[in-house]
Amino acid sequence: MEKVWLNGNFSDSPFPYLLFRVWNYKRTGRLEIKKDTTSKNIDFFDGDIIANASSLDHINFFSFLQKEKHLHSSSMKKCEKFAKVNKISQFKAITELDILPPLVLWESLKRFLIEDLLPLFDWTEADYFFDPAQEVNKSEILISVPALEIIRKGIYQMKNQEIINSHIPSSDKCIHTHANKSFMNTDLKPNELYLLNIIGDKIKISELYDLSEIGKKQTNRLIYLFSCLRIAGPLHKNTVPVAKEISKFELFNILESFNKKCVYIYKYISKEIGPVALSVLEKCIKDIKPHLPPQLQNIRISQSGEVNISSTPSTHPSLPGEIKLDEFLAALNEILVSELLTVKKTLGDEHESKVAKNLKTIGKWNTKKTKS
Repeated sequence: MEKVWLNGNFSDSPFPYLLFRVWNYKRTGRLEIKKDTTSKNIDFFDGDIIANASSLDHINFFSFLQKEKHLHSSSMKKCEKFAKVNKISQFKAITELDILPPLVLWESLKRFLIEDLLPLFDWTEADYFFDPAQEVNKSEILISVPALEIIRKGIYQMKNQEIINSHIPSSDKCIHTHANKSFMNTDLKPNELYLLNIIGDKIKISELYDLSEIGKKQTNRLIYLFSCLRIAGPLHKNTVPVAKEISKFELFNILESFNKKCVYIYKYISKEIGPVALSVLEKCIKDIKPHLPPQLQNIRISQSGEVNISSTPSTHPSLPGEIKLDEFLAALNEILVSELLTVKKTLGDEHESKVAKNLKTIGKWNTKKTKS
């Protein structure tokens, strides 16, 4: 948890959670994933997953077309030869040779893009790095697939039930809906809306199991989906309030490290645009509040760029109300990511990339509780 979410491991941030964050912040760039000898790159534009003409894996896509019986080996060789002679992509050669109608080709590309990502939902560990410096040429985008569509499909087909179960609270704990659930209501499937209606504002997990007509296994699957999409929660392994889980000294160190990052961002923006930087970051804090836990709704930014989470002086840190350690650290990361996005909007991709790189070494925080 010591890093901004732009880089990390699936053990800390599972793949669907990561997809949601990229979508939620409308990020553009490339997500680089490595697991043992396997590596995969996923391109994004404004938070959605895209296929680029220049980076499309033609070999695997052609194999996919063969599997779907849209393309025979003889046709594939014909495409390769035609593309080479005419100096065009093999993708374009398919339509130029009238092997497939454009609509069929694009529908197949969407299925290929989705199915290529489905195995990642079952990965328990993999290193990732989001590179916002990777530029995307809009004219090269072949197709854009909403990340939320892939998250839903991916979670529904997950085979690794252990990942799902590890994010479900014990039966004596409660799950509650979040304030931002309304934006998803129009997109919910009937079974999802059914379970969300049972949850209401708040319900104990054991009661939810008793009332749900879709069975415990599928109920857990939907709880995991709701957690990823921030429709309902909490779904954290740690259920002990921060005040009981770490000492005030540790809390002080976390907040001090967090604010070193915040001050760095503020000074960086100030150097580029002057005093108006404070107003820019004040708006950033205002915009992120709906995405933070209720206990952190009174945060504000100081004249020095520090983000104060309560009225208590920093020499005697405390948190308003009870908040779980994982939820608290996740909220701090969300604030940092929001400020980093403000750098991008205000100064551009190159500055964002530079700041993101420097944040890795500024004000590291760590607790034993957050290690995987």
